[in-house]
Amino acid sequence: MRKSKKVLKILLSLFMFFIIVGILLSILFLFKYIELQKSKNDIDNIYNIYNNDNRQEIVNQYTNDNSLGVPTNDGTIAIATLEIPSINFKNIVVEGTTQNDLAKGIGLFEHSNILDGNVCLAGHNSNKLLANLKNVKEGDLIKYSSCLGNKEYKVSHIEQIEETDWSYLEDTEDNRLTIITCVKGQKNLRLCVQAKEVK
Repeated sequence: MRKSKKVLKILLSLFMFFIIVGILLSILFLFKYIELQKSKNDIDNIYNIYNNDNRQEIVNQYTNDNSLGVPTNDGTIAIATLEIPSINFKNIVVEGTTQNDLAKGIGLFEHSNILDGNVCLAGHNSNKLLANLKNVKEGDLIKYSSCLGNKEYKVSHIEQIEETDWSYLEDTEDNRLTIITCVKGQKNLRLCVQAKEVK
């Protein structure tokens, strides 16, 4: 009798433990979901501004000597949005490629122009960012909507390059977009996707 009571007590304790863990995981999931929705709404808001017929008037409200772009809800300055429909990707573009910059979105290399010539971008190879860039194919469309204007590109070149190879980031006479991300499990390699403007 005592033994069965002890077993019942243990089972009841385990049951309560799993209920509490389940509740905590549900709360954590809810917070993550709300955070993802806020981030998606931010991206959609910036995208809508940069694709609005009155874009310049709206952008001018936010532009000053310190920033060229539109702030998100958390204060991050988005200078553009990058959309790759074939992999269901859309995110903001921020200036700079430091770890701090890349935590906020896709980074524009420091030497790169925002709109003309070779627009050079980098992003983390994570599920939130460019993990699916490896699935892009030649001919896929890329949409780039910025504070200075919008362009559409078609993917023309895909290659794994050495991490020290900066040749794809050089200035070009034509308008193109270059996107660089890490290659999973290959710390010395980068995936480089180039796309040429569709006219």
